[in-house]
Amino acid sequence: MKPSILSHGRLTWIVTTAILTVITAMTMFGPLSDVRWEQPNVLFSVIVVSAAACVLGATIVAALADRREMAEAGLLGAALMGASVMPLVHGLVTPGVLYDDTSAFRAAAFLSLPVAVAVAAPLLRPHSGFGSWAARHWRDWTLLSMMGVFILASVVVFLPDAIAAPGAHQPLTIAVTFGLVVALGSMSLRQLRLFEIGQRPANLIASISLVLLAVTAFLPMSDAAYSPGFWWLHVSGSVGVIGACVGMIVSKRMSHTAQDVLAPVLARDPLAMFELGLSPIVHQFIASIDEKDTITRDHVIRTAELAVRVGERFRLPARSLRDLGLSAILHDLGKVNVPDEVLNKPDRLTEAEFDVIKLHTVDGEEMLLAEPTLASCAPFVRSHHERMDGGGYPDGLVGVEIPLPSRIIAVCDAFDAMTHDRHFRKGMPMGMALAVLHEHAGSQWDPAVIDQLIAVLPTMPMMATLDDVGRNSDHIDATAMPDDVRELLQDVDAEI
Repeated sequence: MKPSILSHGRLTWIVTTAILTVITAMTMFGPLSDVRWEQPNVLFSVIVVSAAACVLGATIVAALADRREMAEAGLLGAALMGASVMPLVHGLVTPGVLYDDTSAFRAAAFLSLPVAVAVAAPLLRPHSGFGSWAARHWRDWTLLSMMGVFILASVVVFLPDAIAAPGAHQPLTIAVTFGLVVALGSMSLRQLRLFEIGQRPANLIASISLVLLAVTAFLPMSDAAYSPGFWWLHVSGSVGVIGACVGMIVSKRMSHTAQDVLAPVLARDPLAMFELGLSPIVHQFIASIDEKDTITRDHVIRTAELAVRVGERFRLPARSLRDLGLSAILHDLGKVNVPDEVLNKPDRLTEAEFDVIKLHTVDGEEMLLAEPTLASCAPFVRSHHERMDGGGYPDGLVGVEIPLPSRIIAVCDAFDAMTHDRHFRKGMPMGMALAVLHEHAGSQWDPAVIDQLIAVLPTMPMMATLDDVGRNSDHIDATAMPDDVRELLQDVDAEI
């Protein structure tokens, strides 16, 4: 079977954007710009019906986000609501139908996309302090935003001459238009990146839909009412909102088992990093560890979340970030072959039992190589227990011979194992775990990865109160740890 055009996301995006740009230029500035089709009643009907459909779609997105604890979907759904309510007002105040010629018609068109982008502001800077806050309190942000949108809409409807938009060719209009194009283009490229990570067509649909919304940003610059460009910009906006809603709704569909396991990650993550196009083997693994060992399940989920955030600090490209995320969540895939009496043993493992545990890296690699869509992750799973000094397993790789994703997983894996309770002991304090990483940096773990781990910890919502996490760890002497902690450290490598 030949690959679908959807598999060539970037090319599809570029071609579609070029076509939309040409259509916009021809209808606004070409010979067609002088044509007029003045039909206020038709315009009223088209805008009101399409905007109402957009409001419904945005509501579904918001409801789905609320039910499944998805921060990004909630924020984008609220933005799409803002991009739907103001166009609905724009349609209701169409001159010559319910209202006379007032400033409300142009004001609603001018305010529509700025309002939507303001609501979506956390998505434009997800790593900023405000973006992190909004990701944790997205329900509060969307509620406040929607209250503001409906208040503004009410002012325009009931006081139609209260707000006057600037003229089509004034500097403010031009500046706002191009600012909106940049902002919506950034959001579109983000959806394109998610498509490249997860290969989910719905993300590509959402990406192209946001380009259509960016086209609509030129509406305030059009002073030729009822021209082909005027009609085209209205249609492109409606199609853009509806398409973005459909894309978001479809992209959030996931099996109940995977959703239940991944929900804590999705709720905390403004980047929705696990939109990874999960294959059946991933769902099977999640279901298997969920039934077999909840401690291992929770461990791999946390490790994967942390690893992807560290990978972003290294500016890994989309495809590599996808492989890192999947490798991290599947790094213990081979443990499904480990006997329960060894995996869940409440005491320290014997040397023979540890040898059995070691086989999980090779077993995991073999299982992934058998799945074509996951084969690229196999080397990273195999090497996640290698050490910088060559003392790891299964191949004794040294330094940069170990793939960077494996080095990232190794650090995140060990950090999580040390700081969380296991079957037969309590987790150590976070500062002590970081001190252990520092003590063995360069011998067991990559120092650069440790530095990036420390950099991302304060941005993790579950660690939001630990702003001093990096500072405190430098002052803990790992050699002065009590004996029980030193014994715990000897067991960590067997556990992870």
